[in-house]
Amino acid sequence: MKRVARFSPLFAALAVSLSTFNAFAADASDASTRVVDSKNVPQTIKTSDGRELKLVWNDEFDGVGAPDPEKWGYEIGYIRNNEAQYYSDRLENVFQKDGALTIRTLKEKFPIAGKPGSKGRDFAEYTSGSINTLGKAGWFYGRVEVRARLPKGKGIWPAIWMMGTNIREVGWPRCGEIDIMEYVGKEPGRVYGTIHMHRRGAAESWKVVSKGNNVEPGNPEGRFCVYALEWTEDKLTILVDEEVVLEFLRSEEEKKTEVWPFDKPQYLLLNTAIGGSWGGEIADDTCPTDYVIDYVRVYQ
Repeated sequence: MKRVARFSPLFAALAVSLSTFNAFAADASDASTRVVDSKNVPQTIKTSDGRELKLVWNDEFDGVGAPDPEKWGYEIGYIRNNEAQYYSDRLENVFQKDGALTIRTLKEKFPIAGKPGSKGRDFAEYTSGSINTLGKAGWFYGRVEVRARLPKGKGIWPAIWMMGTNIREVGWPRCGEIDIMEYVGKEPGRVYGTIHMHRRGAAESWKVVSKGNNVEPGNPEGRFCVYALEWTEDKLTILVDEEVVLEFLRSEEEKKTEVWPFDKPQYLLLNTAIGGSWGGEIADDTCPTDYVIDYVRVYQ
């Protein structure tokens, strides 16, 4: 005679509960790999220290093709840090699709003879994209948050960062720089936040005071994380998924510079570099690689 397995009511209830929990956990996990619904953008938020702020600017990247020219401009050419990429404004490198902005870094033989920023070269070996809000929007104080999935591959160097809108008048680093997120593919999983400003008493215009830190948020190449800056008159705080990466206190740092740059507007940049002074050696299989930005939101 065969024995028939029977479940007690308590065991059955536990089984249903466990099944529900597993389904909820799977949904929560899957959510981190998808873009969010832009119809439900929070109009107010509370910061990590309890302040309530209102949405003043955002881009949910719901369009198709090039990013909104009323909000974004491009860097074109070879720009900085001995990087290997030529920044272009082509749709091959920067485009909106499926509710997100993609910055795609390519390895290709791209003709650049006579183009802006070509530095006398006939061809670029790598191309990528860099967009910014200079001349279109700038902010000081509040919260800037960007939800993004990072590109992968040795040599890659994506960033979310800000510089003073007065950069053309005072230069760098006197304008100040806030690196909300930097990532180098040679250190998978590790995300950096750094702040730079001019060093007091330095004769050379490029001498800097820098303070930075890093965290490992868990699979930033495979899921979307929220990279944020919370900025008050007295403190700048960089966060990843609400985990504090760096605090920069005016009471401690202002004495290190001649003019505190973080009480003036800064503009936002989103870019992917490759190679260069920090990206380093580029692996043969790095490209193509995509930096996907779900949204940018500014609250004040």
